[in-house]
Amino acid sequence: MASPVVTSGLLPRLRAWFNLSQPMLGQCLGLSREMISQVERGLRGLPLSATLPQAALTLAYQTTTDKEPTAEPLDAAALLKQQRACEYRAVQLAFELSRLPERALWARRRLAALPTLRAVLAPGNTPAPTWLADFEAGAHTELARSGSTAQALLRARLVALEAEAAELARLLGAA
Repeated sequence: MASPVVTSGLLPRLRAWFNLSQPMLGQCLGLSREMISQVERGLRGLPLSATLPQAALTLAYQTTTDKEPTAEPLDAAALLKQQRACEYRAVQLAFELSRLPERALWARRRLAALPTLRAVLAPGNTPAPTWLADFEAGAHTELARSGSTAQALLRARLVALEAEAAELARLLGAA
């Protein structure tokens, strides 16, 4: 026996308010997704067996629509754990960043020396020694790892971690 009481618009409002999919609402009401779809489209009435859970959901909906529920309290332990992780990683990144300029410097020196090395070791059309290609490739590889761009990206990550840690400290102070 179907209940004519439920209008086709009520179930979609309940689903939207409680963020329920049709299968999830069907589970609450003891119905299939297909049945929920048919009731929502007005093709079928709500079965009598589903009216009590539907009425309970409707009552809960009506008692919570006038004001939003209060937010749950902050989990201070989770915030503190994340703050410490940010601070620890920031220390690691700062150390790594402090080492990059020296590594980039020798790579730049190699690249700056290439014209002279080529002129002396491979004048004209003379083939360059094979080690010279490795010398240059090593410099380019190192600059990709520790050059200006790598340093800027690392600094950006460091600033972001420090900002996150500061915000977490502020939240912990307010909690």
